[in-house]
Amino acid sequence: MWFTVRRILIVDSNSVLAMRVKVLLELIGCRVELLHFSMVDDSVVEQDFDLVAASHGVPTTVIRRLMGGFSHDRFLLLAPKAQRSDLLEHFSVVNRLLPNAVVIYPFFANKEISSLLEEVLELDSDNILQLPKVLLVDHCAERLEKIALNLKGAHIETLTADNSSSAIELIKEHDIDLLISDFTFADGTGLELFIKLKALQPHSRCLLYTSKPDQVSMVAAIRQGVEDVLIKPVDDNSLLQSVHKLWQTELLKRHNAELVERLQNTVDALIEKDSLLRVIFKHTPDAIILFDRHGKIIETNDACEQLFDKPLKEFENCSVFDFFDATSILRIKEKIATLNKNRQFSCDLRLLKENGNTVPLVGSFNEIDHHGEIALAVIFKNVTHLKEKEDLLLEAKDMLEEEVKARTAQLEHAKNLAEAASLSKSEFLANMSHELRTPMHSILSFARFGLEKVANDDLSKDKLNKYLSRIEQSGERLLSLLNNLLDLSKLDVGKFPFNPQKHNLSNIIKTSIDDVSGTALERNIIIRLSGGEQGITLDCDEEQINQIMRNLLGNALKFSEPNSEIEISLSSQEKMAEIAVIDHGIGIPEQELEKVFAKFEQSSKTNSGAGGTGLGLAICREFVTLHQGTIKALNNEHGGATIIVRLPLQIDLPKHLTNDTKPITLNS
Repeated sequence: MWFTVRRILIVDSNSVLAMRVKVLLELIGCRVELLHFSMVDDSVVEQDFDLVAASHGVPTTVIRRLMGGFSHDRFLLLAPKAQRSDLLEHFSVVNRLLPNAVVIYPFFANKEISSLLEEVLELDSDNILQLPKVLLVDHCAERLEKIALNLKGAHIETLTADNSSSAIELIKEHDIDLLISDFTFADGTGLELFIKLKALQPHSRCLLYTSKPDQVSMVAAIRQGVEDVLIKPVDDNSLLQSVHKLWQTELLKRHNAELVERLQNTVDALIEKDSLLRVIFKHTPDAIILFDRHGKIIETNDACEQLFDKPLKEFENCSVFDFFDATSILRIKEKIATLNKNRQFSCDLRLLKENGNTVPLVGSFNEIDHHGEIALAVIFKNVTHLKEKEDLLLEAKDMLEEEVKARTAQLEHAKNLAEAASLSKSEFLANMSHELRTPMHSILSFARFGLEKVANDDLSKDKLNKYLSRIEQSGERLLSLLNNLLDLSKLDVGKFPFNPQKHNLSNIIKTSIDDVSGTALERNIIIRLSGGEQGITLDCDEEQINQIMRNLLGNALKFSEPNSEIEISLSSQEKMAEIAVIDHGIGIPEQELEKVFAKFEQSSKTNSGAGGTGLGLAICREFVTLHQGTIKALNNEHGGATIIVRLPLQIDLPKHLTNDTKPITLNS
């Protein structure tokens, strides 16, 4: 007894019929798993399949294995074509093993196969055909109501009209599957109405009924697509039978049309796939031979001609064993006799050449189904070049080892730099802590002195001015330190505002000189600007260039002796502007000329006497980098130092302006 089937296994041997059956089964709602017979193992047999379909080329060993896991009355057999006598003989053996199996032949039409499958599978109510939407037209109200009730009682959706005009309006608003109409009514005929319906909805069908059969031209009605003509009075059962028969025929027609299309697509895909595989087989650069289990060559590709030094037509009556030494032949035969479940193996071979030499090959063998017969396909690869590759690999290995050593050295150097930077940062933080505490202690001390004097009413105006002046100086120093730290923090995270525009560099420098003129006047130091009289215009952020110059001039003033002179030289060449700040102070140790621009470094001379934290020059370097320029320090021949800043007259503005959220990479 057959049960409702939901999960089906198809064991295939590259049969086209198996693919047709798979498509048909899927169309009626089954879950289908299609496997080549070489993939059938214990794990497949142990699965819960409701039905097993076996293609004609499946070996009897596989059939017997399947019979051990599934009931014999749960098999479908897919027969071969009658022209293949060799396959028919094999199929008869399988058919005798499974006498209760249902046989599907390749000459069956899709409709026949579908009907057989539906009968075998005993599909449930989910597969009941969907009923049509009916338009019922009759001028007789009583008959119209009676027939409509009859149709609706059979769960058929029904629209009604008592004249042609009303029917046309319904046709415009609804998709009509079936027109049931009286042959004549006041404003037309049922045939005329059907013609109008077909013009709007070509897939609709029609039933007519009449009390005068002779008034209906059956030939004309059939030509227009009328399915049937009933005689009044219309019998309820006869009407329902006609409706169901008509609609089942229509659905089958639609189903078959869809099925034909899908099958055609499948066939086309198979043909295309086969053609592609043939092209790949023929033109692949590796030699490929198809041969039976006895070694007789079935087919070769073009590459065999070059590898074996033999025209392709001469392979026809040859054995694959004719081309190899005795050891290789024995190895192949042993592997074939003991094929594993994967049906494939590889082995080393020696190809005999006419001059007595041998060529080392590696053969990759796969068991295949060739028109229902077991055969083997082997791909040969010439491995004489492997020695060269081995030598290259050894050489590459040595090179890689050297690169690893070099990279290790680089990493070690980077580690040392990181440790040095960490130490430098720690020293900086310690110094910064001191620098922050010093003005803060000064502010607090003089504030306490002032408060004590005020409390004792012993505060002269001179002392008050002295205390407030000291507090102001210490506050300014503290504010300067905090501002520098804030600037560095913004630069590190790429959040510092950068707004380059066209500016006159000479004007910016003059403004910076004015900003520090008070300090210069106190120490009687003269600042001279030379060059740039005609004006040098460049793309820059005015505030940042101003801050660079203030920091450089501030350093020069701090390290210059009173009554001395600071020179600023401005020039331009090769699309670059150059600013040189020259002082006659204490200078910079030669080994520290580059380090003074680092964020956590300062000159030993600064540490020893002049004070400061080195933040000013670090900020200068970052601002110069933002402007795509360079900054360096030099010692003068007769004492003092020179800071040289080079800036491009034009910078790539889009690089900085297109994405404000993109962090700016800074030099540390």
